[in-house]
Amino acid sequence: MRDERTGGEVPEPTWHARPVTTSDALPAAPTAAPRGGVGPRVRNGLARVGIRSELGRDTVLAVVWAVVTLGLLGVLVAYGEFYGATRVVPPEQIVATCVLAVAQCLPLALRRRAPVATLLAVAVLQALILAVAPRGVALWTAAPIVAAYTVGLLLPARRTVGIVLGALVLTIVGALAGTAGSARAFFPGVPANQLAPGGVVVEALTLVASGVVILGASAAVGSWVALRRAHDRDVRARSAEALEHQATRTRAAVAAERTRMARELHDVAAHHLTGLVVQAGAAERLVDVDPERAKESLRSVRAQGRETLDALRSIVGILRETGEGATGTVPVPGLADVPGLLDAARASGTEVERRDEGAAATLAPLADVTAYRTVQEALANARRHAPGLPVTVTTSTTPDRLRVEVEHVLPPARDASHEPGYGLVGMRERAALVGGRLEAGPTAAGTWRVQLDLPLERTEAEGADA
Repeated sequence: MRDERTGGEVPEPTWHARPVTTSDALPAAPTAAPRGGVGPRVRNGLARVGIRSELGRDTVLAVVWAVVTLGLLGVLVAYGEFYGATRVVPPEQIVATCVLAVAQCLPLALRRRAPVATLLAVAVLQALILAVAPRGVALWTAAPIVAAYTVGLLLPARRTVGIVLGALVLTIVGALAGTAGSARAFFPGVPANQLAPGGVVVEALTLVASGVVILGASAAVGSWVALRRAHDRDVRARSAEALEHQATRTRAAVAAERTRMARELHDVAAHHLTGLVVQAGAAERLVDVDPERAKESLRSVRAQGRETLDALRSIVGILRETGEGATGTVPVPGLADVPGLLDAARASGTEVERRDEGAAATLAPLADVTAYRTVQEALANARRHAPGLPVTVTTSTTPDRLRVEVEHVLPPARDASHEPGYGLVGMRERAALVGGRLEAGPTAAGTWRVQLDLPLERTEAEGADA
């Protein structure tokens, strides 16, 4: 991992914890309930008998519509709808009408593979039905409705309009031509439905009106269903994309939080373990000279070691927790806890002087812990690189900013290994995160100074006065 500010390589923090997955950070996406309706049940029923392809299902549909059409025609014939009080309809005309109506359903088997050809074939057969049927019987079966619906469902709207208009013209022209007597060439037993000159116009207008209503409405419904399905697909795609985006952001947030926890681990370890090393060294020097002070120092080592273990256990527990209820067990420290930090440093043998300039400051929670961690890291560095030398901690407050300075005298000889490590990098990142600025380095007076500037929160009363 490369530090964007310094350009140097920063080692990845490692810990033994279960890797976080999206399911740990996000609730599982609700699974869409299966839609009810006749369609899925019919498909499942056909699949159980071995019919799984679209061609097979459409063939079954064509046969079913043919049977239904034949049954409806039988009902119409039985109730005398094809007869009139003043006319006699030959049986050949009724049979021809029924045969054409049943045959018209057969192209529906190819309605998905060839929707245009299916609609045109149905239109031709519809023209023959209208020409052969007895006068006064405008018979439209379900086949034109299904064919026009399929065209609207599968083809673009502009192309659908052209195809439906072509089928309508084909139906009207064919019907009028058959009415004029040309249908007798195909059905010799069927009498010609001769019309008066004025009756052709009326018949044409009737066919146009019925064709527009039947074919146009069916195609419009198919186009609407296609649009609704496309909308549903887009909604599902956007939902999946949003869920994936949220999961990505959650993984990034978890990774960033674990990095911050690793910095917390570094801060705690660097602070407490440095104190343990210093106190253990002091006890080693005093064990022969002053046994009582050596024992007191060892007791302090034991107490600080227990505190270190508790802090490490809490942070490692946070790193291991991945559920929704994952919480820390250590209160977040702040500037109010700095006196205790200074007392611990003094107990470890460091001479610390504290200076406060200005009134007490009010910081945002994250800025508050940043100030605390900066003082903690600076004291640990002072004990590590300048043991036994005095340290000054200064807090100065202005109306809009808080400045924290930790300064210590540099030792006479500085070893190369005492160059700043990742602690300063972490402090700079913390400061930048809360809109602050951190500077660290030697001064002209021969001291090493860590200076943190943080913005102060303005209260509502101060905002009103301004």
